[in-house]
Amino acid sequence: MAHAAKYTKSASGHLAAHYERKQVPVKNENGETVMEYIKFGNQDIDTSRTHLNYNLAPEREGGQISYLKQRLSEVKVLNRADVNVMCSWVVTLPKFESVKDGIHVTPNKDRVSEIFFERTYQFMADRYGEKNVISAYVHRDETNDHMHF
Repeated sequence: MAHAAKYTKSASGHLAAHYERKQVPVKNENGETVMEYIKFGNQDIDTSRTHLNYNLAPEREGGQISYLKQRLSEVKVLNRADVNVMCSWVVTLPKFESVKDGIHVTPNKDRVSEIFFERTYQFMADRYGEKNVISAYVHRDETNDHMHF
C-alpha cells in the first residue's frame, strides 16, 4: 500500500524530525539531562526498536531540511506560505506469511523487508530523480514496517 501527500515549508521540519526520530535533551525525574525521542501523536512507536530504522537515501550534508532548502534554491518556487514544496510517499510492506512447502522455503521476514524497500527506493528514485530525494527512512519500530520517501 502506498500513500502520497504534499506539504508546505512550515510542515517540513516536523516531518523530518519524525522520519529521523530525532532525540532531544530533557530533564528526568532526578533533574539529570537525558536524551529522549521527540514525542509524536502516533502511540504505536516502540522506541526500543527505533535502532532498527534506517535511511536508504544518500546522507545529505547538513541534514534533510538543509538539503530541501538547497534544492528549493535551485528550482523556481513561489515565495508564498501556501506553496507545497515537498511530497511524501508512505509505502507499507505487504503482509508477510512464511511458507514451508516441500523444497520451497520463503526467506525470513527481515530479508523480505530489506529487499522490498531497496527495490521500492530504486523505483521511486528513478521516477523522481535521486537529486530530488530528501530522505527515505524505513521505520521498523511501528506496527507495520513502512518507508517515508
